[in-house]
Amino acid sequence: MGLLKSIDTVPGIQYYEYRDNTYYNNYEFRMRVHIPCVRYTWYCKKPEHLDSKISGNYSSYGNVRKEDLQTVTDNLTALKAIVQIQIDRKKTKTIGLRIESNIVAIFSNSLSELKALENVIGNQYDYDYTQVQTSEYAGIKHFVNEPTHKYRVYLKTKRVEDNFHIELRDTMQRMKTLYPSPALKRWLANDGKRFGIWYFRWASSAHFIDYDDESTLSYLALMHGEVLGKKYKLEKRPDTV
Repeated sequence: MGLLKSIDTVPGIQYYEYRDNTYYNNYEFRMRVHIPCVRYTWYCKKPEHLDSKISGNYSSYGNVRKEDLQTVTDNLTALKAIVQIQIDRKKTKTIGLRIESNIVAIFSNSLSELKALENVIGNQYDYDYTQVQTSEYAGIKHFVNEPTHKYRVYLKTKRVEDNFHIELRDTMQRMKTLYPSPALKRWLANDGKRFGIWYFRWASSAHFIDYDDESTLSYLALMHGEVLGKKYKLEKRPDTV
């Protein structure tokens, strides 16, 4: 399981999840929706099987319990939609689906594909969307001598909140296992009196942070993931003959 962070800066996305890999090593986005009694869709090979479960003609194991009849009836359109989505996904192979308790999680590499399913399942439900932020590395940076640290992550060049530099500086001071580049240190140490607040309104891709433990990056990403850019492994250049 990755680290989940609520965001409000990306249209259509409520969360970033920081993971080593994408969902099932394949999907970038996840949609979740709560549908009561969705467990009754298990083992249904077509939507009409739900009608048989309601009438008690499906099987002794799969029929709807008396106490669940009203709930299943009230959500029948959505439940049938889930069965049909399960059928269709085996043909298109563009989405994944998982049911846990009353939560349906649907995965895709297309956010618009997931959004379109809201109209299929029903607009009366609440949906949330998560985008994976992986810790995959862009490559390896080689050095003549053994590098001091094992990994490096660069910031992005982007507009940031006025207090971003304060929050990042606090993170650097709190986490002694993070090693900001000299230029980033100077940027964070500046009090803004000379250049004004505009000096801090842009993060720079020239700035980087070194670290040695990959779990450190997970925490950093949880705090400031939207500003982190490419990540590299740092190694000594192999000897050549």
